[in-house]
Amino acid sequence: MWAKLTKVWQSCFEEAWESYCHGSIPIGAVLVNSDEVIVSRGRNRINETQAPNKQTCSNRLAHAEINALMQIESTDSETFKDYTLYTTTEPCVLCFGAITMTGIRKVRFAATDPIAGGRNLNYSDNSFIKSRGIDIESAEKQLGEIQQVLMTDYILRSIKEEQVSRFLNSYTIDYPKAVTIGIKWYKENKLYQASKEQLPINMIIDDILEALRNTK
Repeated sequence: MWAKLTKVWQSCFEEAWESYCHGSIPIGAVLVNSDEVIVSRGRNRINETQAPNKQTCSNRLAHAEINALMQIESTDSETFKDYTLYTTTEPCVLCFGAITMTGIRKVRFAATDPIAGGRNLNYSDNSFIKSRGIDIESAEKQLGEIQQVLMTDYILRSIKEEQVSRFLNSYTIDYPKAVTIGIKWYKENKLYQASKEQLPINMIIDDILEALRNTK
């Protein structure tokens, strides 16, 4: 499966895995031009104390999409209109606002986010949002399943116990197998151990897909 992914999606998941390995939310994003050439990459850095130039970390705004968008040196929305933003999770309300304000017209994401996802804002009565004509859609379900295995493990490992069920119940709506695998792997410490061994994301994804095939 890894070999069949486009370079763009491979890059997104590389960034997401890097975030997981650094203790941040495992979400990665990539910005491409009209020729599908990558012009910037970003990842979630909310739990980190260092970030490259033109990116942010150690705060609630340090999202993958924000870090990808901040690297483009332009205040002209025309610069962004032919760009496409790819991200491993549906942009949240913060990131959807940034997408709208920068002028991005096309967004593709792997996994839905029933809790913080901002896609529904695209269908609001806000005249400015409507004027942007944003095309935002989810990619094939299998990509979302891959992402939600990572997210399930992160949620179990990182947030307060009383909040876990809220997240996992929402993820189960669209990705029941992924949540089952994520819970199992969390108990086995599979992803955590893989991060400590610095295993590459291509191996992780191939393992996830095999587990999906074997999960009823």
